[in-house]
Amino acid sequence: MTVTTKRGWKWAYRKLRDLHCSRASAAYRAALYVLRGDTGTFICEVTHKKIRINR
Repeated sequence: MTVTTKRGWKWAYRKLRDLHCSRASAAYRAALYVLRGDTGTFICEVTHKKIRINR
């Protein structure tokens, strides 16, 4: 029996919050991740780093 990791909205939201993104931005990008499988490239407001999460 294989164990798979569930990477849904909650996982993406926490990952983005750990990267110091705002709550609104993290929620929006987590929803994009669930719907499309990709957050798209964006720059975090606090760290000014380029971020992209995809499957």
